[in-house]
Amino acid sequence: MTTETMNENTTTTPKSTPHYRWTRASDGALAGVCKGLGQSLGIETWILRVIWIVSVLWFGTGILLYLILAICLPRVDRLDQALDRKLLGVCARIAKRYQLEVGIVRTGAVLFLFVTFGVAILVYGLCYFLVPTADESAKSL
Repeated sequence: MTTETMNENTTTTPKSTPHYRWTRASDGALAGVCKGLGQSLGIETWILRVIWIVSVLWFGTGILLYLILAICLPRVDRLDQALDRKLLGVCARIAKRYQLEVGIVRTGAVLFLFVTFGVAILVYGLCYFLVPTADESAKSL
């Protein structure tokens, strides 16, 4: 196998996750969460905003969830940077390895952190060492 062929096989391209449905808009009202999710999921933006306002007023959890989504979801105009490392790159590796959307993986990790604070940090650290990169898993096959 030549070096060129090996480089072609080992480089990861966005084709492993061709279409992101869970994204933020670049021109939304606050952080673009409602508008981005509405556009990508085919839901009217005003419906998501009403649901968010009700969740803030009724349950009180809407603000926290909105902040988590604003941090975790990639912006639609920066999808080429969606799989960049944030904190050790564990979520990006999991997303690449299992062909999941990185925004969903990051949101799940943050929610897991809130539910089980100490355990989540331990699991995240272990995943850094245990989850292979996409390049490593391709070589083992």
